[in-house]
Amino acid sequence: MAHSGGVGPEGSLGSLGSLGSLGSLGSLGSLGSLGSLGSLGSLGSLGSVGANPPLVAQALITSRDGIAGTWEPVQYTEVTANHQEDTAYLERLAPAVRTSVFALEIGSRIGFNFANGNAKVFHLQTDFQLPDTKYQTLMEMKRPTREIFADQLTMVANYADLRPDRSGEIIAQLATPLEFLRAIAFVDPERTPFTVELLGMSLWLANYVEMRLKYSLSCKRPIEWSPQIQPMIWTPTHGSLPSGHATEAFCMAQVLWLLLRESGTSPYSGDLWGEMMMRQAARIAINRTVAGVHFPVDSVAGAVLGLNLGEYLVKRCKREQPDTGWKFNGEHFHDGSGSATNMDFNWRDYYDFSSSPPGLSDTTGWVSRTNFQNSIDDAVSEPLGWLWARAKAEWHDIT
Repeated sequence: MAHSGGVGPEGSLGSLGSLGSLGSLGSLGSLGSLGSLGSLGSLGSLGSVGANPPLVAQALITSRDGIAGTWEPVQYTEVTANHQEDTAYLERLAPAVRTSVFALEIGSRIGFNFANGNAKVFHLQTDFQLPDTKYQTLMEMKRPTREIFADQLTMVANYADLRPDRSGEIIAQLATPLEFLRAIAFVDPERTPFTVELLGMSLWLANYVEMRLKYSLSCKRPIEWSPQIQPMIWTPTHGSLPSGHATEAFCMAQVLWLLLRESGTSPYSGDLWGEMMMRQAARIAINRTVAGVHFPVDSVAGAVLGLNLGEYLVKRCKREQPDTGWKFNGEHFHDGSGSATNMDFNWRDYYDFSSSPPGLSDTTGWVSRTNFQNSIDDAVSEPLGWLWARAKAEWHDIT
């Protein structure tokens, strides 16, 4: 994952409640560091129940012996069966159990392939009634050339001058982006628990996809190019592109921004809210270059991926049909003459506030939009729709 799990100062999200036991989903996306996301983090891998203290367990044994009495058989007609596959049941599940449900809803519809230098992430369209299936390209990514990375290295070295000013942010941002996004929107585990769960799944999706791309593209980190970079934090073992912090920050920012807009509550309809969230995501991404662990082009790729995944997740949550994919061609990341020496990351190059909804833009020569081809009727996810509705309701005015 892009975060450093188990490191003291990074565990700053202790108040973020319902995502605490996501650490148990490590096998689904290396989310071990999400255990720091709240007061439930110490309650074990099964959620908010946790392990019984030995004294309580012993007391329950003797208590039953004292009060249960002679066994009285129960007739099956006395117990009404729960409805199957009913979202009403989600309300009664522990947040960590819901997380497992949502993770399968999201992850089971994601595919991957790598061939001829192109890494492709797919959305699996499926009609469970037939069944009929079709993979559609959701994201295609090609890594930059060695010349581009070499050109970018000077910029990484120059960014080191900002380390004294940014060190506090950089260390705090070793954890998830949520602490910084909740400084903009009033996200709180007690006030908006379902929004926290939704953002947790945004983070899960971003990490799930980015790590597979990093593995395939296998881009070297700045420290592997020059001994003078000397990052101010330990360099993660996974590849440099796409930037995980950029992917996760922009994915979460986009989901939160679209959720606020969808609520219809004033003043969230104003673009300033989205502007602040995108600025925050960009600062998180750029801080990774300041720290010496990423090239600017890594943040470009991560921002494009994160915004794409954020839009994709929102469509699935709103029971809409995903119909658009995106391509990032790192080999084209240059100023037209072939040089990338002065090619910095600017999020505004990739974001369009005038589109409906606001989202990715294809105004550069290295980012392009693709439409799904020959789509089939795609089954919607009722559990994700349930989560979106609950999160959306948390932003309605109380009048």
